[in-house]
Amino acid sequence: MPYDLDKLNRHCDALGFTATRESVDALKVTIWDGVTLAFLNLVEESDTLIGFEGTQWHTHGNMILMLDQANYVELSECELLTGIKDGDIVVVERFVDSQLEDRWVAHKLEPFDIEYIEPGEELRIRRLR
Repeated sequence: MPYDLDKLNRHCDALGFTATRESVDALKVTIWDGVTLAFLNLVEESDTLIGFEGTQWHTHGNMILMLDQANYVELSECELLTGIKDGDIVVVERFVDSQLEDRWVAHKLEPFDIEYIEPGEELRIRRLR
């Protein structure tokens, strides 16, 4: 089912996020300066996509985020933005040799497996609250 981008735009206004309607099928939400989360309705593919500008990470449909090894939470696009605003959802950034390689969202309770971090690799976890 496509995202209701008009509703999402109104929700962004209520949360205090700046949202820009790029087209009838695209809404970009500024989380922080330089960090933009895009919501897209892919009409030809009958699909939806959420992803951060400038990174490869993306997901389709509702968000499924791990809480621990066996539990997860499923969030709609509006619940995702509310979670970011409330601090329950964090933005994780992966840097390699000081260069941003990827950015994604995670629940604040998700256990991070850092056993396999390589030399020069860094994870930064950003939270609004």
